[in-house]
Amino acid sequence: MLRPYELTLDLPVSLSSDVPSTTFKVWEVLMASRDGDLERIKKLTDECPELIYAQYNYTPPIHFAVREGHTHLVAYLLDLGAHDPAYITYPFKDTLSTVADDRGLGGIVSLLHDYAGRPELCKFKGDNGSIDYGHTAETIEFQRSIAGHKLDLVTRMLDANPDLARNELLFWGEGVLARSANDPDFEMLSLLVSRGASVPKMSKWGRAYYFKHYDIAKYLMDNGMDAAHTTWHNVTLLHDMAQEGDIDKARLLLDSGAAIDVIEEEYQSTPLGLAVRWGNLDMVGFLLERGADPNRSGAAWSAPLAWAIKKGYTEIQKILEAAI
Repeated sequence: MLRPYELTLDLPVSLSSDVPSTTFKVWEVLMASRDGDLERIKKLTDECPELIYAQYNYTPPIHFAVREGHTHLVAYLLDLGAHDPAYITYPFKDTLSTVADDRGLGGIVSLLHDYAGRPELCKFKGDNGSIDYGHTAETIEFQRSIAGHKLDLVTRMLDANPDLARNELLFWGEGVLARSANDPDFEMLSLLVSRGASVPKMSKWGRAYYFKHYDIAKYLMDNGMDAAHTTWHNVTLLHDMAQEGDIDKARLLLDSGAAIDVIEEEYQSTPLGLAVRWGNLDMVGFLLERGADPNRSGAAWSAPLAWAIKKGYTEIQKILEAAI
């Protein structure tokens, strides 16, 4: 799990019921959940009980406890009501029961099922984790001017303060170019890039901002965007495009040097593995043609063939068996 830039800074965070905390504490409780460190979680939540449901990028501690198979910790978090049964993972939109079932964690599936049947146990719901990035009046106006397509005003602001183009905390920590890539606004992108703005190597929503539009993605790749761009879960853009079934953007990434067999953390899968899991037949064929390893995965349950069998994709299963 990669540590996002804003979580390396001790920034104020608003938890459930507007209880204050910091990005340091949120990172600590998420890491402790990933590591199964119950004693550390108890210490943190003794100081601030709301940390038991602290979120970053919509992701609460129980997500990692389930994902990593820490049954004792899952039981502890459920006893404290620290799970909203309506929660789904971002951006893949799976339930935690599905996450556990994928891994063959029957005990955790049972715990989650029993909890869902007793709604009175749930003490936390919805989203939290809003970060105060400490923006000044100048940076707020700069962001609004970019979002408002005010090219002349943005130019004047950059003339007066060139460092605005390199502020890593703009647009929710996604980068100065995120809004113009999403809208899209080629003129604004060109201006910002000419003034030193760049796409960060890691973001939360790269697939939805930087790779939303093919022509924008191509422009950014041609202007220095890293083909290995990833989320804090080590999900690369190639994984995202494989999951979406977008062959044109996958080709763009591979032609730009993206690694084809890298393994992400959420599903312990390569891009081929995610293409299989989501039943993207044409993408499976494309990745195999480009040299994807049909056997590579982070675990036996996440091998491409295992996904095909589990999901009942018989045609994909035959293609993979022929490639192995």
